[in-house]
Amino acid sequence: MRKVVMNGFNITELVFELRMPYVKFGIGALYELGYDLSKLKLKKTLIVTDDYISKKTDYIERAVSSFKQNGIEADVWDDVEPEPSDTSIQEGIEFAKKGGYDSFVAIGGGSSIDTAKLIDLYTTHPAELTDYFAPPIGKGLQIPGPIKFLIAVPTTSGTGSETTGTAVVTFVEKKSKFGITHECLIPKIAILDPLLTMSMPPKLTASTGIDALMHAIEAYLAKPYTTRERPQSPSTRPVYQGSMPITDFLAEKAILLIGEYLPKAYANGLDIEARSNMHLAAFIAGVAFGNAGVHLAHALALSLSTIVMDKGVKLPHGVAAGVFGPGMLKVLEPFYPERCSIIANYLSGGANPCAHKAMSEFIKTLGLPSGLHELGITERDIDTLVDAALMNKRLLSLSPITPERDVLKKIVVESLRY
Repeated sequence: MRKVVMNGFNITELVFELRMPYVKFGIGALYELGYDLSKLKLKKTLIVTDDYISKKTDYIERAVSSFKQNGIEADVWDDVEPEPSDTSIQEGIEFAKKGGYDSFVAIGGGSSIDTAKLIDLYTTHPAELTDYFAPPIGKGLQIPGPIKFLIAVPTTSGTGSETTGTAVVTFVEKKSKFGITHECLIPKIAILDPLLTMSMPPKLTASTGIDALMHAIEAYLAKPYTTRERPQSPSTRPVYQGSMPITDFLAEKAILLIGEYLPKAYANGLDIEARSNMHLAAFIAGVAFGNAGVHLAHALALSLSTIVMDKGVKLPHGVAAGVFGPGMLKVLEPFYPERCSIIANYLSGGANPCAHKAMSEFIKTLGLPSGLHELGITERDIDTLVDAALMNKRLLSLSPITPERDVLKKIVVESLRY
């Protein structure tokens, strides 16, 4: 790594930043949405959500009522897709262009929050959809500045999108899933109401919960921020900075909470204690990875999603990331024995000292795939999977070990079946 030389001394990074939204947590927090916007003198907002939330729950009705009580006009766009495509996001942008909105409120899972971020971005700073995405997908143009006020109200406990400046898009024609990360995309407020997660079915509880777990584990095992070159200017410090003392603390707490409460929320969706603790865990895992970053498993997960898309399957992001968890831990355990021992202890309650075995057993208790073979992936797909993952240099740059082809290939081989 090239180091900055200052007065004869080699300088690596000595500073870290913690970027996160203002957060409001608790049962009934949704009812305070109108107050939150009114105190900022905002007058017209667009609620971005999906068809299920708008038609099968009363969450939107409650939000609109809160806005009306505070003199705020609110429209609803409910065409968010699961694992949103570029086409659906473009439709949302076109809808929003006509409204003259001064703010956006995302109510839903990570797909709704990611979609709202991009609708906000491209109506504030118009451009072609790929322009702000890095090559090979787009031009890698810099986002010019802040976007309009954005509030995120997650109804799932896992994606962490309410805490981060990241949005992930499926580019259908390019057959690729790709993310964009920028501090301007971090929501200004995150409203965490555990009651909104009670409607999640067990499969969704498991897939989003394992996503939160992978965020925490990868942030905990990201390379330290002090190994990066110190930027010439604070403005060029990356969003994903590497592991740091605060994210380590948050990641450990998230892993502990998820290890205890995800199986309980999966077994009984009406367990409000389990739901509350999972909602908190997902948020703090989001803060951890939103600052430290994710790496090996997530790079492979984006590649996997593209491959199974070609097979006609739209794979939940959490499942795609989680399936690589045991394999990644098996590869990293020799390098980080102390941290992996902590992970093993938290996931198994002290019953299993081996992190990758504790992780694989944990996955099985949630009814999630016990290897890539259950997703139709075979040895013939390994090279394609690895080649695509190697293109994601943004994530792989946070790997705690050099992410060479052989490293990724070993993780995939270990992930075929466990």
